[in-house]
Amino acid sequence: VVRHCPTGALHFERTDGGAPEPMPQTNTITLVANGPLYVRGNMQVVMADGSVLLTDTRVALCRCGASKDKPFCDNTHLRTPFHA
Repeated sequence: VVRHCPTGALHFERTDGGAPEPMPQTNTITLVANGPLYVRGNMQVVMADGSVLLTDTRVALCRCGASKDKPFCDNTHLRTPFHA
């Protein structure tokens, strides 16, 4: 379930010495109709000042411009007239 989470909101850490969550072998961006961009891979979200906001394997980025958690999607596009 965790590996299929498109936003990166779910993660796991093994406590039994097993392998960690695998890094995707390729970086991908999936455009969701009238929704966010799903980014998977070895990536960082970098702010304009060069500071790293997030290093992760999965993230959903806002496209509607109305998210209260920019640059991340908070599903505000579901309550706005956003169509792309």
